[in-house]
Amino acid sequence: MVTLIRVKGKLELNCGQTSSEISNAFRHLIEKVSCPYGSFLLEGERVVFLHRFLEKRPGKGWTSTVEHQEEEDCFMVGVDKQDLTVEQLWQYTAVEVEDDGWGTSGTKTAKVQPRDRMELSCLWNYSNPACTSRTIGCAPIVHREVKEGTTCTIPVPIDALGMVSSTAPATSLMEILKGAVGRQVGDVAAAVLSELKMKGTISTPEVFHFLPPSLGHHITLVYTKAATQGTFETFRRSIHSSLLLPLDRPLLRRSNAISWDKRDKLRNVHSGLEGKHGVGMGEVALVEGVYTYHHYMQDMFDDDGWGCAYRSLQTIVSWFRQQGYTETEVPTHKEIQKCLVDIGDKETKFIGSKQWIGSTEVGFVLETACGVQSRFVSVSQGADLSSKARELMVHFTTQGTPVMIGGGVYAHTILGVAWDEGTGDCRWLILDPHYTGAEDIKTIHAKGWCGWKGPNFWNQTAFYNMCLPQRPEEHI
Repeated sequence: MVTLIRVKGKLELNCGQTSSEISNAFRHLIEKVSCPYGSFLLEGERVVFLHRFLEKRPGKGWTSTVEHQEEEDCFMVGVDKQDLTVEQLWQYTAVEVEDDGWGTSGTKTAKVQPRDRMELSCLWNYSNPACTSRTIGCAPIVHREVKEGTTCTIPVPIDALGMVSSTAPATSLMEILKGAVGRQVGDVAAAVLSELKMKGTISTPEVFHFLPPSLGHHITLVYTKAATQGTFETFRRSIHSSLLLPLDRPLLRRSNAISWDKRDKLRNVHSGLEGKHGVGMGEVALVEGVYTYHHYMQDMFDDDGWGCAYRSLQTIVSWFRQQGYTETEVPTHKEIQKCLVDIGDKETKFIGSKQWIGSTEVGFVLETACGVQSRFVSVSQGADLSSKARELMVHFTTQGTPVMIGGGVYAHTILGVAWDEGTGDCRWLILDPHYTGAEDIKTIHAKGWCGWKGPNFWNQTAFYNMCLPQRPEEHI
């Protein structure tokens, strides 16, 4: 077993606004992070990782010699013993709770289960006696040079990842942490200097983590805030080629980045249901990538009874946004209505109304707002939907986008299909926008708001039209 380590921090550079001075300042910052000034605080704020250079003591006797060798020691403050393993550190990530006077004396901590990552913060330890092994015992030297020039302050965000064996000594984390932070400072320097060379400007560097589906490890990239998607296209293409990633879809754009921040909406709510379709020997094809579940009553907006197709459209836009195909924000109901009015599909009075929309209007908005083309597949009655199983299989296999389906008075989102060609047995993985409850995945699964549905789910006599959004081609 391995543990994913994430270390965060906020550093800063103050230097002259020239390439040489910025380069020197970044080099000094890397050395500073890697020396005993650089310390790390474990989440829970109970354990600090300190390190120091060890001085070689001279041997006894007039023939002894002392060879200069850089050795370091890691010391953990706040632990019971120094020989802990990495997995034993989890118990120190819980925040201690002081007793309120009514219980037992002392402090109490809850039992902590290992999570998907262990987080630390980067700190400065200015009380350490040496910056590098070469300055042990040296007096400081101040160099003052008076000259005219432009100076700059560059924020250096730290959000670095590392991997370590869960059974490795906890003290071995110091090398992982120093290496991860030092490399990231170098990556930030490269991004800043690249923008300075190309545009003559300096903007805030931003760190992004990616986990492409076909790759077994994370990728961390640094983009400057002023850079557009086109700025780094050649750079992204080279990484795609180096890691044998597909060249026909974006995987390393800002919107592809994973986020560990808490969100107000659920993502990929079908996870865990993939194999529960009940079609014995059938084939299964599912949505690819990440989407956000949009449903009735979200965002403090009451659309119960009329907004299901709007919510399905929002889910589809979220998919294109999170796959990096568009920077368009997920539209509100009013913005969707205004878009349809602007293209002449609806009259002005449509804006602010509670009128339904269908799959055709969904396709119009996707094309206008996101530049996405769609295919449309229809059946004259719900009883015939199984006849379109092969087309849905091909769609999810080649495109992988969520499908909006409208029929009668209801709209739903199709996330996948299971089909046995021999028996004709078919099931659809449905994401239901009519849900009005809280963002509770257990309730959504248990009550069937996301789940596999059989032929009887559909209105057997109603006309159905499906909007099958297509991936834009040759995007990286």
